[in-house]
Amino acid sequence: MDNQQILKVKKPNGEEVEAEILLCFELEKTGKKYILYTFNEVDEKNMETIHAAVLNETDKGYQLDKIPDDEWKEVKEVMREIIRNEE
Repeated sequence: MDNQQILKVKKPNGEEVEAEILLCFELEKTGKKYILYTFNEVDEKNMETIHAAVLNETDKGYQLDKIPDDEWKEVKEVMREIIRNEE
């Protein structure tokens, strides 16, 4: 049984693409929700590319916003913890 959750992302050019949701979480420090997702792309080192964004609820659904520089440290720590737990 496939348990993956799919997110439809609208790119700047208007194209709508599907991404697989890896994790949604909230940081107590910021009070914001974040989402980690992938388009199942791999980089030159054959590693899966993971995207991260602030997840904001709007009257039209959800909006993905850029993570401010000062919040990246905490988000990266969550990502590292996931990688450690998968090894």
